[in-house]
Amino acid sequence: MATIHKRSGKWEYRVSYKDPITGKYRNKTHGGYIRKADCEEAARKLEMDKSNNVNLSKKDVSFSEYFKEWIETYKLEGRSKSTVNRYYFTKKVIEKHFPDEKLKDVTRKEYQLFMNEFGKKRTLVTMQKYQSFIHQMVVDAIEEGIIHRDFTKNVDLIAGRESKKEDDKFLEPADYVNLIKISKAKSGFSNVSSTMIYLATQTGMRYEEVTALTWDKINFDNSTILVNKAYRRDETELQKTKTPSSVRTLTISDECLEVLRNYKYEQQLYFKSIDYINDPDFVFRTKYRTLVQSKTVNDSLKDLLNLINSKKIVSFHDIRHTHISYLMDTGMNPKFVSKHAGHKDLKTTLKYYTHLFDKTSLQQNIELKDIFDNITNEHKPSDDND
Repeated sequence: MATIHKRSGKWEYRVSYKDPITGKYRNKTHGGYIRKADCEEAARKLEMDKSNNVNLSKKDVSFSEYFKEWIETYKLEGRSKSTVNRYYFTKKVIEKHFPDEKLKDVTRKEYQLFMNEFGKKRTLVTMQKYQSFIHQMVVDAIEEGIIHRDFTKNVDLIAGRESKKEDDKFLEPADYVNLIKISKAKSGFSNVSSTMIYLATQTGMRYEEVTALTWDKINFDNSTILVNKAYRRDETELQKTKTPSSVRTLTISDECLEVLRNYKYEQQLYFKSIDYINDPDFVFRTKYRTLVQSKTVNDSLKDLLNLINSKKIVSFHDIRHTHISYLMDTGMNPKFVSKHAGHKDLKTTLKYYTHLFDKTSLQQNIELKDIFDNITNEHKPSDDND
């Protein structure tokens, strides 16, 4: 039970409770009430919270303060710096829109208005990502007994920018083949970006996998590439691949091998001429002794696509989408393609690469029409009156 007493002419309550984390008993006090009845009512509400298993030690924690604590408790271990930075960016956005507001006081209406404002300059995909961060935090806060309702539930996500359409993430086969040809023609140490693009067309490797590639991972005798590291711009050391299944050995063509062999010769010759040791031995370290950043390689890709008059301008990562769809379109075994892509399961491959190229889609429609035309022709009623 709460104790009520007067201090310096004003009323104050004290409520004893057990901290659910430490197991120790603590006191929650609050004073300054002019009327005893007001103090008793506040104490009664606190006692009710206690009986409902509310975590009184964090009852008054602010939205942003708890989000920060949540990040540092659950989201730092084993995550890349870029992912952690996204969590902290979310915290800054919360601080801006909910300055000093207690977590328990946030309403669904307030949160909806916040997401409306947040979404004005963002795509739906981006909004879904940040909504998932906050929703996860809310679920944990409910589990801790700090709040009782999920104010993120059934919130409408209204994006101000359109997400990229699925079809815009794939090159058509003719453009893909032309990209292979032009990137190969322009490959060389004087054009590192084109060489990276060419390798991506041949392997479906991600940008961070291509950039992290070192010469010891290329086996020129067996025509293979071992993919087991990933590059992150804001990290000082190479990181693990996206998932454990992303670690894989890829077989490459003789043509690709020859491009890499010539490129390696040019790179080594140049570094020797300036007495530079390429350590670690990055395949795509430039003559400026730097690695090619994502924007640079995407700008180069755009130039190449314009040169071949491509129907679409895609990103470097979209080469991966096209590569995998191209393999599926040629009839390769989906399980092999899934392993080749480094997906954790076949479901991922089928979910993201069910794209049909225009030519294939047209052919499938013709075949569908033929199936039912043939059924009709084969089962025409007989002219006999017997």
